[in-house]
Amino acid sequence: MIALVIAIVLITSCGNRIVFKEYRKLDNVSWNRFDIQNFDIEVQKNEQLDFYFFLRHHTNFPYDYLDLNVTFYMPGGEMRSGEYHFELKDENNNWKANGMGELWDIELLIRKKLKMKEKGVCKVHIENKMTKMETPGIMEIGLVVKKSSE
Repeated sequence: MIALVIAIVLITSCGNRIVFKEYRKLDNVSWNRFDIQNFDIEVQKNEQLDFYFFLRHHTNFPYDYLDLNVTFYMPGGEMRSGEYHFELKDENNNWKANGMGELWDIELLIRKKLKMKEKGVCKVHIENKMTKMETPGIMEIGLVVKKSSE
């Protein structure tokens, strides 16, 4: 019996790689182009992390893609920035997300195995880079950070 309890604890603790998760509900089911989302993540020295953008959108989201700019401000002062183009539909024109009714959820990989050189706060700024002032159909956005698997 004790061996079973130890095995369950080991399995569940090894599976929990999430170090940060924050979702934000958007007003009016729309994301304004100038509404930059800022996240602060406590990190440890030599930690390798995977960063995912979380998106919850409505079935009537008018685009097949989403364009973002993501900037990382590392604890030591280093900055890394990149433009991202995420295809939200597959070759059959179906949403790649998990759906339930009118809601669709998807985690999109931003950066894999980003190594932290110092302990402190990693600041992540996520900017909507779509061409219109408002991007309708977006209900929630967020950031999920996981320990990289070896």
